[in-house]
Formats: sequence, C-alpha cells, structure tokens
Amino acid sequence: MLLVLLPPLLNVCYFLPQWTPIFTTHHAIPVTFIDRMVPFDSGWVIPYMSMYVMLIIPPALAVATEQIRRYLIGMAVMFAVAGVCFFLYPVAYLRPPLPANAPLLYRMVVSMDQPINCIPSLHAGMTVYAMLLAARIFAGDAAPVRRALLWIGWIWTAVILYGTLATKQHYFLDLPAGALLAWISDRIAWRVPIGRIVPLSATAYVPTR
Repeated sequence: MLLVLLPPLLNVCYFLPQWTPIFTTHHAIPVTFIDRMVPFDSGWVIPYMSMYVMLIIPPALAVATEQIRRYLIGMAVMFAVAGVCFFLYPVAYLRPPLPANAPLLYRMVVSMDQPINCIPSLHAGMTVYAMLLAARIFAGDAAPVRRALLWIGWIWTAVILYGTLATKQHYFLDLPAGALLAWISDRIAWRVPIGRIVPLSATAYVPTR
C-alpha cells in the first residue's frame, strides 16, 4: 500500500507548495563560500538526476520485507516533514538564466520545478536515506565487501550532491538540512512497530508439480 501511496505523496508534498503556496513571500538563506566556489553548469543535471537510479538499488538488494517496509515508512516521514517546511517557510533560489546550449534534461527539470522548496533538500535527503538503508543491508557482508560497496555509494552520493550545487537547484546549507532529515526519518522508520521479519526468499513463488 505504501508503495502505491508514496509517489502521490511526494508530488503533493513537493509540488503542492509550489502550485498553491500559503505564503507568497519567499525567504533566502545565506550564500556560503561553497556556493560561490561551485560554478553553474547545466551539464551536471545527469549526475543530479542519477539520484532516481540510486533510490531503487538498496531496496532491490533488500534481504527481508521489513527492510523495504521501513524504507517506505521513512520516505513517507521525510516527504511529509519536508512538505510542511516548504509550505511554512518557502525558500527561493535565484536560478541563473537558461543557457542556449543547456541539455534537454535540464530544460525539462527547470520547466517543471520552480526554484523554491530549497530547504531541506529532498534531493540530498533521499540520496542519504538510500545510503542509510544500504548500510543496513550490507551490515552482514564481509567487512572488505561492505566497505567497498559503501565507499562507492558515498562517492556517488557526493557526486549527486555536487550536482545539486552545480545546477543551482540548492544552496549548500540545504544539503546538511536534507541529510539531517534523512537521518531522523531513518531513526523513526526503524522504531515503528511493524509485522515480523520475513526473508524475501520466503515470499518468492515456488512452482509446484
């Protein structure tokens, strides 16, 4: 059920504050030296959007139904909290003019996504949240394998987060706020009482003669 409800919940929590804002005055947050150091480059939209690939990898590697359920619960918590923040404290980013040579994907992103809903960054939050699940899933693997997989994941995360800055979708301060929200959502998700743990292998279809 959560899997069905999650995409509409994301759309409501993310796009509804843009379409029907409670407050029409948008706030700004301090621009840090990191924001100024990272140059605008619309080509970083591909690493930026690769987050959506990352989101499906940890649950695809889950070994128990509980891991998937808690992943979805935490996502729902994160979307709901972020939606409240977007409604009550809308933060805008002055997006640079659209370059003439901007990739089609970047043009699509900026045509659908208004430059608000900055803090907390759901892009950062969902990326970090996926890695927190990955850390739980790989906990039972051999230490060298676990470290290698998590290093790859965290490097990918850093590339995605840099993409949020290079595409000027977010301020730097949006990112730790999103990561903190991810951590809180993960902690809540793994404290919610749910049904017993069922290995995914036990739910697989086994044909009978």
